[in-house]
Amino acid sequence: MSIITEEKTKKRKGIEKILSIKSYPNNMKLKRTLYKYQFELGILLLIVGIFLLILGLFHVFSSIQRPPGIKYIVETAGSWNWWLLVLGIFLTFVFSLFLFDRYRKLKEFKEYIDTESKRKFRKNLPRIEELALALGPSYEDKVVEKEDEYNIDR
Repeated sequence: MSIITEEKTKKRKGIEKILSIKSYPNNMKLKRTLYKYQFELGILLLIVGIFLLILGLFHVFSSIQRPPGIKYIVETAGSWNWWLLVLGIFLTFVFSLFLFDRYRKLKEFKEYIDTESKRKFRKNLPRIEELALALGPSYEDKVVEKEDEYNIDR
């Protein structure tokens, strides 16, 4: 086999890899998007949970004076109001825990990343990378910048 043929074969295999990555299933794109916007999505679902919780509570405590828009929604939902209440409690609880956990991780990440000691940074690097993966791509970039600042090679 000639050198030119080998190079063409290598290029073709490389192109096939690139094409297979570009034509990756849409669920990977969805996962990347959800990973990137996990904080915003968490806040949005917490707000939806609180809204559903309020709607359910207006149904349970029907003696409370309801605003006209809320009254229309509660009457339209009918017997589904109990499910709205349960879903509201669930979403509010789950996403409150999610946001609390994210806040805790963010606080710990900032403590580690703001250190002036190269030794402490290197010692805690596995935990810093774990936190960066949990927090999102922008935090992974901050770790890479800090590694470059301290001239840490991997």
